[in-house]
Amino acid sequence: MKTAFIAFCSPAGSTGHVARVIVDALEERSIITHLLDLGAGQDPSPFIALLKTAEADDCLFVGSPVYRDVAIPPVMKFLSELPVVNNCPAVPFVTWGGAISGIALWQMGKALQEKGFFLAGAAKVMAVHCMMWQSDHPVGQGHPDADDNRQVRSLVSTVIDRRLTATAKPMPLSALDYQPDSIAADFKAKMDQPWMIIPKAIDQARCTQCGTCETVCPVGAVTLDPDPVFNARCFDCFKCVRECPEDAIISSVPLEKIESNIRQRAETYKEKPFTQIFF
Repeated sequence: MKTAFIAFCSPAGSTGHVARVIVDALEERSIITHLLDLGAGQDPSPFIALLKTAEADDCLFVGSPVYRDVAIPPVMKFLSELPVVNNCPAVPFVTWGGAISGIALWQMGKALQEKGFFLAGAAKVMAVHCMMWQSDHPVGQGHPDADDNRQVRSLVSTVIDRRLTATAKPMPLSALDYQPDSIAADFKAKMDQPWMIIPKAIDQARCTQCGTCETVCPVGAVTLDPDPVFNARCFDCFKCVRECPEDAIISSVPLEKIESNIRQRAETYKEKPFTQIFF
């Protein structure tokens, strides 16, 4: 492997953490890296143009948090805009908050295969749940930890070594279809459904129109007019709610209810292992 391309979106920081672990592991092996943060307002065109020059011994890593059992819209939009390639290796990775990792890896792997990519590996990595920032004991607390990082680094090393020895074979997409059939079908049905947004109200007595919500939104879904207005690009990462210095953005579904639902799902599904590497 000579060059690696790493694209990710990380509203709460966990997927970005995994991306940086991947970059460090690659650079330690003298691999040239190109990084694209899909939530930082960067124009993806130069990255995609470089990716068009990728060769069979290069690799694309793509990361997403799991929201509502699937990969988030900005990542799937990026995948839909990728050029068609001829067997360039790709490694999807996700972070999940301990409720259930859903079908995000399968969904991303399917999109990559449809663009001609060669599935060289994948990872699901446990992370603290992004919707529990107010909790003293959030689901996924302490993750990603040192062992999670070690497993991610192991993934990178194995992908590199297999490419160097020319022993790599495509990972079947079915390897990422690991959820029980009884629930996987329901999760897959969500892929074709509109992304339903939790309505948010503005407490005008608190809002100072400071613009923090507009600045931190990873997809430009917030504008000031003069109070914050949310457009259709919103996918409920709640970063605006989390970062608002005045606590002026009010979710129509109370955060306490969201937290209760997360804990209930974690108890219902009891998904193990927390972090898993696929080849």
